[in-house]
Amino acid sequence: MTLRRTLAALLLGTSLASGYYHFVRFAGRNAPFNAIVDKFDLNVLTDKTVTFQIADNGPANLASGDSLAAFVSQLRSAARVWSEVETSELRIRFGGFFNPSQPTPATPGIDVVFEDLPPGVNGYGSVTVRGDLLPGASFVPIQRSQIVLNRDLASRPSWSEQFFLTAVHEFGHALGLQHSFASGAMATEITRGTTKIRPITPDDAAGISVLYPTPMFRQLLGTITGRVTIGNEGVAMASVVAIAPRGAAVSTLTNPDGTYKIEGLPPGEYYVYAHPLPSALQGEPTPGNIIPPVDDRGRPFDFGANFDTLFFPASRAPFVTRTVVAGASSDGVNFSVTRRTTPGIHSVQTFSFPAQNAVKPAQLYFAGGPRNFMAAAGVGLVQNSQPAAGLQIATLGGFATVPNGAIRPYPSAPASYIEVTFQFGQFSQEGPGHLIFSRGNDLYVLPNALRLSDRSAPQIESVTVRPDGASVLVVGQNLAADTRIYFDGAVGTTRGVDEQGRLIATLPPAANGQRASVAAFNSDGQSSLFVQPPFAFTYENFFDAARPLNLTVSPATLPAGTESLVDITTTEPAGFVDGAVLAGFNTSDIQVRRSWVISGNRIMANVWVSPAAAGATATVTVANGLRLLSQSGALQISATSARTIQANLPFGVNGLVPGTPAQLQLNSVNLGGAVTVTLNGQAAPVTSVENGLVTFTVPSNLSVGPVALRVTVAGEAGLPIGVQVLPPPALISSVIAGFNQVITEARPARPGEILTVLVSGLPESLTNAAATPKITLSVNGVEHRVISMNPLGGALQFQFILQSTLPSGSLPLAVSIDGISTSLLNLPVRTQN
Repeated sequence: MTLRRTLAALLLGTSLASGYYHFVRFAGRNAPFNAIVDKFDLNVLTDKTVTFQIADNGPANLASGDSLAAFVSQLRSAARVWSEVETSELRIRFGGFFNPSQPTPATPGIDVVFEDLPPGVNGYGSVTVRGDLLPGASFVPIQRSQIVLNRDLASRPSWSEQFFLTAVHEFGHALGLQHSFASGAMATEITRGTTKIRPITPDDAAGISVLYPTPMFRQLLGTITGRVTIGNEGVAMASVVAIAPRGAAVSTLTNPDGTYKIEGLPPGEYYVYAHPLPSALQGEPTPGNIIPPVDDRGRPFDFGANFDTLFFPASRAPFVTRTVVAGASSDGVNFSVTRRTTPGIHSVQTFSFPAQNAVKPAQLYFAGGPRNFMAAAGVGLVQNSQPAAGLQIATLGGFATVPNGAIRPYPSAPASYIEVTFQFGQFSQEGPGHLIFSRGNDLYVLPNALRLSDRSAPQIESVTVRPDGASVLVVGQNLAADTRIYFDGAVGTTRGVDEQGRLIATLPPAANGQRASVAAFNSDGQSSLFVQPPFAFTYENFFDAARPLNLTVSPATLPAGTESLVDITTTEPAGFVDGAVLAGFNTSDIQVRRSWVISGNRIMANVWVSPAAAGATATVTVANGLRLLSQSGALQISATSARTIQANLPFGVNGLVPGTPAQLQLNSVNLGGAVTVTLNGQAAPVTSVENGLVTFTVPSNLSVGPVALRVTVAGEAGLPIGVQVLPPPALISSVIAGFNQVITEARPARPGEILTVLVSGLPESLTNAAATPKITLSVNGVEHRVISMNPLGGALQFQFILQSTLPSGSLPLAVSIDGISTSLLNLPVRTQN
């Protein structure tokens, strides 16, 4: 829903360095406006990862057929949306349940709590505790954020699109984002144009990446800057949007002097428009429900004047585009706008009805079909149960036209809604559709107003457990290789689709009697929830929910300020499944950095303990698919010992390769004696020790999988840590440009070319038709984005565009596929003369 108005005294403002919709303050009231933003300090977060814990006292009421395990799975999935933004360094992980009365942890984190909220309020997110602003710093560190959800969720089931998108939205607030006005996840619920399978837009990705950017963010994406003025006076808090005709819409808010900067734009052509914030709706304290920036004395800046929406350079229709180039800024996109005294069209939302359910935003089919119309409501659209006089609707990019007479009263609710039909052209294609509403001098642009597709939404008719007991056969309509099956918030990995359109997916683990709400989601943004309720699947012949399963952590005591490998086990088989298990503790001062499923009742985990956790007794929680297991008092934290020996792999090292040299870093204690290293008890010859950096050789006979690494110094054993033994590096078999032009010294790669890379030597799980591995790629240390990927005869083929900023020479090409690194290849590159 919104952010509490009481935060205003601590919120921060922004400058041309970073406009956006963040919580910001300014050092003064005069230009230049240098931004100081609220954000988590990645330097103090373990693995640049913030944990979230869920209060153990709620929710009090769930919808019929819902469960706590289903609810938690949806929250985990909502958090994962932000964690998977590839241009953001921030990651989020589940940390279990906490008691709201326990002391506040020293390590930053996010608390999910429950309150009785007023009718119509579904939740809110906020920053609750901030650190000190250090001299010269560009941000105030977030110490604690909070997501507040309604204790009574009986009317909003956790499987619904509405609940999930609310959760994604509130996580965005907790991470440092305010509302935006490009119909993404951070738009208010009214104008939000996202779906459960496409929950964020480039606008949201840009917003989070400005706070926590990877090097790739500014290398691969571009910027637009300018100013909005009335006469010679800058307009504060105006929304400026760069919008591609059928692609991204990315927005920002202007500074007090009217300047703005839009970052995170994929290269291409953009229209740019400026519009005022929407007038405050009932229950909202400010325009757009935005908390304004404040100065160094806590005084809020005024919202800017209301004005007529305008496309760059000075028109009410989109005529001129600006070109955005990766790594560059398109400057001077300025607006001279006209003041207005009355509110214009705003807060428009759209719906369609592919079946009996209202789908938002409208989902239309350019190939035609029944009920292929859009209903819309918003301020300024309806007068006296008729479309407002002179109302016109146009599409951006010409994907469709609105014929004369196609804007009518919506028969079921003419006092509030209009009905619109479109005539689609031969160039219509799948994707978002942006709309322009106009009436007289009034202009309103709604990005992502509708989505277009050439196929209907998927449907589920039956879900049957297959003989292997670990997968299901899903029968329905419009199921394809891109369909994903979710059991509440737990995904069933697609294994394939047969000729009859039946889909095979893995079955997330759960206990007997667990009821799962099953839905199918296609890559075009549609889901079976558009046309039917979720399919009710009940687990049978699985694990007995009535049988107590006690969790045990061994060792049961760890020193504060350390990291160590522990075993988490159950007394009975629990059905732990690799990839489905998450373990955590009830405080962000104790975190599981990495875990491995060893057997159905055993997990190995590296547990990090803050120095501030001494004396704590922790509860462990294991989420295994749709099953939750918790044990209080499972881990005791003792005082830090000055003699504790701690070893860690260097940051960024994911594992060890047999037969190769490796390094680890010791803490500074007791380095005066002989150092030995063992892996699962097997000696790893040490070749050098220098300033705590130990170089050793990984035994060549180790099998792929997790092992316990332990260091002994002068006969005193250190704490073990778990490390992954990796397979030999995969091989870059070829790099090709154009039509089979193999890259060699004689035919080097040229910046700007699309290059095709073939990697062999990967496991079958990464090269089958259903695999969607994560690929990271760099040339000369510069990250590049993969633009396409497909399996090819037991190998993996993918493409990327070689960046124009690279120099000539033999440049190292490094590739990692789901953590498996390839051997390094020197790529010949020659710049154009």
